Amino acid sequence: MRIKAALLSILGSGMVLSAAPVLANDLEGQIDSIDRSSQSFVVQGIRFYVDERTDYDDGLRQFADLQVGQRVEVDFDWRDGRHIAEEIELDD
Repeated sequence: MRIKAALLSILGSGMVLSAAPVLANDLEGQIDSIDRSSQSFVVQGIRFYVDERTDYDDGLRQFADLQVGQRVEVDFDWRDGRHIAEEIELDD
């Protein structure tokens, strides 16, 4: 009952509660596949898309430089229902 009363008190105060998980916006792993036609690649089962704002570092200059099997670190954002790669760099 205390939990219910506390929750009602918080909700009644106008505070907003969110059940959305907080996720890190970077991921490291091996490129499993690349789809050149959709300008996307998969790391750890997650498909990442690149766009004109994607930054490439550590010897990578463009999407064409990505290869299956490379270990990368991807900094990304969630936009328009997709994971958009903001920065891609080779992982040491």
